[in-house]
Amino acid sequence: MKFRIRFAQQVVGVFVLIALVFGVVVLVAMGANQRWFARNYEYYSIFPTGEGLSVGMSVRFKGFAIGRVTEVTLAEEDLVRVDFYVEDTYIDRILPNSVMQLVTSPIGIGGGLVFHQGIGTGEHLEEHSLIPAINSAEGQRIVAAGLATVPSAGDDITRIIAQVEPLLASVNTLLVSVDGTVNHINKALAGDQSEPLGLTLAQVNTLLEEVEATLVAARQEAVDILASVAVIAGNFEATSAELRDPTGLVPRLLDADGSITTFLNDNNALYNEVEAMLRSINATLDEVNELALFVNSTQPQIAGILEESREAIILGQDVLEGVSNAPIIRRGITPEAPQPSTFQSHRDAQF
Repeated sequence: MKFRIRFAQQVVGVFVLIALVFGVVVLVAMGANQRWFARNYEYYSIFPTGEGLSVGMSVRFKGFAIGRVTEVTLAEEDLVRVDFYVEDTYIDRILPNSVMQLVTSPIGIGGGLVFHQGIGTGEHLEEHSLIPAINSAEGQRIVAAGLATVPSAGDDITRIIAQVEPLLASVNTLLVSVDGTVNHINKALAGDQSEPLGLTLAQVNTLLEEVEATLVAARQEAVDILASVAVIAGNFEATSAELRDPTGLVPRLLDADGSITTFLNDNNALYNEVEAMLRSINATLDEVNELALFVNSTQPQIAGILEESREAIILGQDVLEGVSNAPIIRRGITPEAPQPSTFQSHRDAQF
């Protein structure tokens, strides 16, 4: 009994010491498992958007988690900065010309921040350095030059997901462009001449008005010429009647004391001059007749051109209004009351 009392404290102390050592061993084992005593190397990357990024997201290399995202912040120029660390076990894989790729999955499998190793050997990339995103200008340059190991083939879902972001960016750019075009068309239809399309439509409208005015003036001149030709033709008809009358002009000219005798008494000089004048008049009349025929034949075409120009302007306005009011944007083409055609009336007036 005295022996037990004498060594009781030593026995308790041994057990307490064993418990402490066991606890320290457990803590050390847990710390080693949780990497409490390992060193992490800090790096960062820049992405155009923060969609799909979150703190704690794993950084994967060939399917292995080599690090985690520690911070996601909005940087300058509305870009997203992603800070992450790489475990010291994999630090020798972080070589220059490496790139990062954000892979998102709609089903929640296979996504994350993927690291693509740069080609070459040597020292690892200096800590706190930028590893460019694969869709950035620097990342595209590295990939195009073949300086990074980017898998050329892989899981179909992963490849489709990797292409979704550029495709959405292209669609967004297209929609912005379409919206800008519709805006320009709306302003042009509203008469805003500050837009190139509006200015062009105004110039085309002015040009058509000038052409219409010119054609109207030409038509009036043609009508005046035809009236003059009609008067000349009447005069020639009267002259022809006089020539056919046996008691009229011909007997007087053939009389012994008439004009023909007078003409013939000067060695045919006056006769020759009159003959030359008549030939000149005949040629002039032929030209006038050809001009009259040309004007008469082209007058329906002129009227048709005016009518077709007016219909083309109306059709162009309908097309522009249809583009502006497309069903995907607003509404269809506003119905317009039919305009009566003037082409038939011009044709009836002449023929």
